Amino acid sequence: MEAGERRFDHLREHSIGLPQVLFQSITHMAPAAAVAYSIYISVPDAKQALPLSVGLALIACLCAATAIGQLAKHLPSAGGLYTYAARSLGPWAGLLVAWLFVGFQPLVAPFLYLEFGWAMHDVFNTSVGWHWSGQWVVWVLVMAAIVFMLTYRDVRLSTNAGVILGAFEIAIFGALALWILFSNTGDLNLQPFNPSHATGHWSGVFKGMVFAILAFIGFEASAPLGEEAKNPRRTVPRAVIGSALAIGIFYVLCSYAWVFGAGFDTFVTQATGADPWRNLGKVFWGTGWIVVFLAICNSIAANSNAAMNAATRVFYSLSRNGLAPQQLGRTHPKFKTPHIAIIWLSTISLVISLLVGWKWNPGVGFGIIATIAVPLVVLVYMLVCVGCIAYYLRTRRSEFNPLLHLILPIGGIVLFFFPLYYQFVKVPPPYPFKWANWVSASYTILGIIVTILVVTLRPGRLADVDRVYVEDDTVEGNVAISPVA
Repeated sequence: MEAGERRFDHLREHSIGLPQVLFQSITHMAPAAAVAYSIYISVPDAKQALPLSVGLALIACLCAATAIGQLAKHLPSAGGLYTYAARSLGPWAGLLVAWLFVGFQPLVAPFLYLEFGWAMHDVFNTSVGWHWSGQWVVWVLVMAAIVFMLTYRDVRLSTNAGVILGAFEIAIFGALALWILFSNTGDLNLQPFNPSHATGHWSGVFKGMVFAILAFIGFEASAPLGEEAKNPRRTVPRAVIGSALAIGIFYVLCSYAWVFGAGFDTFVTQATGADPWRNLGKVFWGTGWIVVFLAICNSIAANSNAAMNAATRVFYSLSRNGLAPQQLGRTHPKFKTPHIAIIWLSTISLVISLLVGWKWNPGVGFGIIATIAVPLVVLVYMLVCVGCIAYYLRTRRSEFNPLLHLILPIGGIVLFFFPLYYQFVKVPPPYPFKWANWVSASYTILGIIVTILVVTLRPGRLADVDRVYVEDDTVEGNVAISPVA
C-alpha cells in the first residue's frame, strides 16, 4: 500500500471549538501553578528583577507563538510542531523536533505530579498534622488517576474540564494580585524592571528567564488538536498566540504584585520560602489562603490534563507517520481518543515521578525535571522560528510579511539564545541541577546523531514525516482528514 493510501484510526474530528482549544494552551501553561512554583525557581537568580525576566520570556515566547500560529494556518495536524518543522525545513528537522518533543513532553506530567505531591505534603504536614514523609506518593497516585480518567474518555470531556479549571485559577490568582497592588499603591514603582537587582545584573535576568520560560511551556499545546478542532486554520493560531499574550501579561502582573506583596527588601527571603503564594494568601486574605491553595491544585490538574492531551496526539501522529510503534496510533472505538498512547504515557509518567521523587524528594525532583525539559523546549521553539522564515520565503512568498515572517521569528531566536548561554556556559547551576543540564545536552546531541544516521542510512524512514493528513478547507472552514502529500 502506498504511503498516501495508508489507513489509520481517526480522532474525533472537528468536535471542539475555540474556547476548548484556547484553554488547552492556557491550562497547559498552568497559570496559577506556574506563578507559584515555576517562576518561583527563578527568584534566586532574578531576585527583585523577576518581572523583567518574566517580561523578556513573554516577548520571546510571543515571537515563537507568532511563528507557530503562522504555520498552523496552513498545516493543521495532530503532529503539531514536528509537522511544521518537517514541512518548512525538511524531513530531517521533523525528525529532530520529534526527538526533542519525545524528550520533554513526557516529562511534563511527572513534573506536575511531583509538584502536587510536594504542595499537598506541605499543607497536610503543617495545617492538618499528617506528618508521614512518604505521603507525597499517595498524592502522586491521586493526580495520575484523575488525569487518566479525564483524558482516556472523549476529548470534549477533558477540554471542557480545562475551560472550567483554567477560568477558576486565573480568576483567583488575578484577584489576589490586584488586591496586593491596591493594598500597596503608595509603594509601587518600576524598580522590578531594573536589572541591577538581579544576581550579576543581566546574567541573573537571563538565568531567571530559563524558568520563566518553563511557565510559558504549553502555549503551543493547542497545535496537536488541529484535527479535532473546528475551523482549525483559524482557531489554532488564535489559541496559540492569544494564550501566550494573555497569560504572559498575567504572569508579569502576578510577579510584579509578588515583589511588593512580599515587601521589596524582603522579597527574596519570602519568595524562596515554603509555598510563598499560600503565605501571601494568608497575609492578604486570611483564611482565604485555602482558595489560593485550591487554585494551585486545580492548576496542576488542568496542566496535567492538557499535557497528556497534547503529548498523546503527537505520539498518535508519530505512529501514523511511521516514527513510533503502530499501537500508539490506535484510537478507542467509542471515545475516539488515542487510548493506547494514553495508557502508555500515563504509566511512564507515573514511574518517572515516583523514581525521581524517591531519589531526591518531590521539591528537588520537579526542579531537576524542569531543568532537563526547558532547554529541549527552547530548541524546538528556535527551530520552528527558523521554519516559519523558510516556509514563507520558499512556499508562500506571495503572503510573506517582513514583521510576522522574519523580524519576530529572528527576535525569538535571539531572545531564546541568551538563557541557554547563561544556563550552560556562563553560569551553570549547582548539583544536582547541573547534572540535569548534562542530561538535556546529551539527549540533544544523541538526537542530532540519530537524525544524521537516519538521513544518511535510512532515508526511507522519513518518507512520511512531513505528510499532512488534511485536505483543503470545506465550506464550513473545517478540513477533511485524509493523507495528502
